Amino acid sequence: MDIFNNAMLHLLNIIYGFVGSYGWAIVILTVLIRVVLWPLNDSQAKSMKKMQELQPKIRAIQDSHKNDPQKMQAEMMKFYSEHKFNPFAGCLPMIVQLPIFIGLYRSLSVAVELRQSPLIPGLSWCSNLAGPDKFWYWEPYLPAMLAGPTGWLGPYFNILPLITIALFIVHQKLFTPPATDDQAKMQQQMMMFMMLFMGVMFFKVPSG
Repeated sequence: MDIFNNAMLHLLNIIYGFVGSYGWAIVILTVLIRVVLWPLNDSQAKSMKKMQELQPKIRAIQDSHKNDPQKMQAEMMKFYSEHKFNPFAGCLPMIVQLPIFIGLYRSLSVAVELRQSPLIPGLSWCSNLAGPDKFWYWEPYLPAMLAGPTGWLGPYFNILPLITIALFIVHQKLFTPPATDDQAKMQQQMMMFMMLFMGVMFFKVPSG
């Protein structure tokens, strides 16, 4: 991933040269990347929506030929062809985007330039993009195993990870079509659980 890491860091430093703030540079770089990748995101969203719409018919084919895998496969391919649908079309955009976003994340995790750089100049609770944002000192109010210096969550309440997860959830609600069956509903519930789990896992990562 070095080529992506170095590219993201180079772009970040170029933007910083114009705006003079690494906090705003990160925001601008992220927006630029999302704009460039918008066609892929749009294609992925449309593919997921169509898959949701076709899911009941796909399940009916699977149920009617569950004892004949070859016949089921042939009927599925015929069905996809009739509806001009590629079940793998939603995966390709994700595969293309993955190294870019991993490169962005890794570059922000190791960039020494972010040390002691504020999110926004003058914002005291997020004055170091190389560390957690430290919104509120809550160590006196929680058990040491949670809020101690070596505790699971740390001595500070960090608000940026929670904002991030909230935006993920809003994004899922806006762009994920309603579940049409129990399996789709369970998948969406699992996705929601994974987002909340990510909030815990990323609670102490650098705020950048």
